[in-house]
Amino acid sequence: MYKKLIKVLLHILIWVVVLVIITSMSSRPDSTFSLTKSIPFIIIYLYLICFFYLNANWLFAKLIFKKKYILYGLSIGLILLLYIYFHHYIFSLFFQFDFFHNPGIHPQGPPPFEAPPFMPEKRRFIPGRRIILPLTQFLLFWILSACYRLADEWISLNKKNKEIEAEKSLIELAYLKAQINPHFILNTLNTIYSLVLRGSEKALDAILLYSQVIRYIFDKIDTNLVPLQEEIDYIINYIDLQTLRFTDTLHIEFNIEGNTEKHKIAPLTFISFIENSFQYGISNHYQSTISIRIKAEENSIHFATQNRKYKKNDFQHIGKNIGIKNTKRKLNLIYPDKHKLFIKETNDSFYLDLIIFDTSCK
Repeated sequence: MYKKLIKVLLHILIWVVVLVIITSMSSRPDSTFSLTKSIPFIIIYLYLICFFYLNANWLFAKLIFKKKYILYGLSIGLILLLYIYFHHYIFSLFFQFDFFHNPGIHPQGPPPFEAPPFMPEKRRFIPGRRIILPLTQFLLFWILSACYRLADEWISLNKKNKEIEAEKSLIELAYLKAQINPHFILNTLNTIYSLVLRGSEKALDAILLYSQVIRYIFDKIDTNLVPLQEEIDYIINYIDLQTLRFTDTLHIEFNIEGNTEKHKIAPLTFISFIENSFQYGISNHYQSTISIRIKAEENSIHFATQNRKYKKNDFQHIGKNIGIKNTKRKLNLIYPDKHKLFIKETNDSFYLDLIIFDTSCK
């Protein structure tokens, strides 16, 4: 509402300024400004303004955009002819009044618009020199009107494209979240299932941890940002849940540095990378070490993981590549130009370093 009102007021201000410029240029340098003498200029100016908006808001929309070019050309030609006649008539009419001249000076001969009876009939037409000025004025306003309409269409199209891109990004982000979370849920259920099969007493603890993890996922999946400490608590539950399977062969180095209370982050940002470390960095036969580090700095969060990489089959590698690819896309959508991701992978090791900027609570 306010934007439309500001737009209307801005248009009025521009037209008033242009009118003042036109009337001042049309008056003689040695004469003072007179509203009465400016009446014909104002009338002609109002005609051109009406044409400006008629062409921009109606003729373009009804004819040009519907590719009715011939009809548009005929319409513009008709309006031009009417304007030339109207321009000549207005100035001929006001030329007859004494207030349109300097005091004591009266026009010699009859008004320009009326021809004496003894003159040939062809002199009743508008002289060619009186067509050039209105034609120039009309063409100028037609160009301004066309540029205004095209610029307005470009701005509207650009705004619409941005809205479409934003909506597309939201849909894609929702899809990525939905794709990552079921993968994690299935892996966790497999963990609990293996504990139940072995009759482990840790199965009950695993179910409790699993319920806390699932509650966090469903509570925060539609949330844009969460406190960093809540995300860390979720990661701790996830790590505790996964270590129940590998008590004897797994060693976790989980380091937290900095003031985590002063930062916020998109939920479930790190889980795909951590899940990747557990899935491909653990051996059933050898001692495995997974290093996870989260450092809260002044206005950024530094996350890093490192683990030894054990040989997996091709199907598992495909799953890993999809998970990392989706997380990269998720970071690009949530933190465009606000993160740096570095991944170094060799035949027997995997290292990931991620920095997310502008995370502090202000």
